[in-house]
Amino acid sequence: MRHHKIFIIGALALAMLSINAGNKKSPKFFQGLDDYVFVPGGKVYVETGNKNKDYDTTRVNSFYISKYEISNRQYTEFLTELQQQQQYDKLLIARIDTLKWRDKYAFNEPYVMYYHKHPAYAGYPVVNITYEGAVLYCKWLSEKYNKVHPDNGYIVEFRLPARAEWIRAARGDNKLGAYSWDGPYLRNSKGIIQCNFLRYGDENIHYNPETKKYEVAHMDQWAVFAGDITAPVKSYFANCYGIYNMCGNVAEMVAEKGIAAGGSYADPGYDVRVESIRQYDEASPVIGFRPVMTFVMK
Repeated sequence: MRHHKIFIIGALALAMLSINAGNKKSPKFFQGLDDYVFVPGGKVYVETGNKNKDYDTTRVNSFYISKYEISNRQYTEFLTELQQQQQYDKLLIARIDTLKWRDKYAFNEPYVMYYHKHPAYAGYPVVNITYEGAVLYCKWLSEKYNKVHPDNGYIVEFRLPARAEWIRAARGDNKLGAYSWDGPYLRNSKGIIQCNFLRYGDENIHYNPETKKYEVAHMDQWAVFAGDITAPVKSYFANCYGIYNMCGNVAEMVAEKGIAAGGSYADPGYDVRVESIRQYDEASPVIGFRPVMTFVMK
């Protein structure tokens, strides 16, 4: 069994070399696969919320993950193909609910009209889609790739990451690191903010979904900058694996339905930690996703 796993990992690495080397000859759609980076397997520490047991320890196998959250441009390609193929049942599942931008306390109407359509936002993360829409996108991407590369001896699968995989990609061997960068603060040594989060003043304030109030969490950290809305998918600083925006910008769906990880531009600093979870049951302007890529031998 161990030799079989080593063989799969080796084949996976060779496959990625083949993908990158063949980009010039590949259809335009597949040139973006070099945006997937390798995350080695290893231990993952996950908070339990249990006073008697602070962390659960699990282990994940190696995988590839997108450097970036899926953008409006990428998701529009998906919707366009569904439209062209007249797959209206899938189109209904995958549709973008632009009306989710509406907020009686904010002037968001321009986002309703332009965020998902205007070229200026093409490189911004897609939001306002359902879990089922994200899963459908991953299946479409898998089918599209394997159709173009049918004789590789393996099947490429794109899917949402398990939460443990997402945490592993966010902080690697940094074990209990609060954020996806090397350090416990929202600003680096030069005073530059490291992610897109809500300006609320103090990083140790977080939103309690049970009481529906902002409360103080006991962390001696401070933050004074933030964003009003999403930032482009390639923003701020990459982590140790070269992945952008694991903390903040948009909370990211994971395979466990109803959970989005890492916090968003609308969350205060304490709620954009690697461990942060946002629960959801519908499309939201603060939730997006990024796929992982694995190889299955035929």
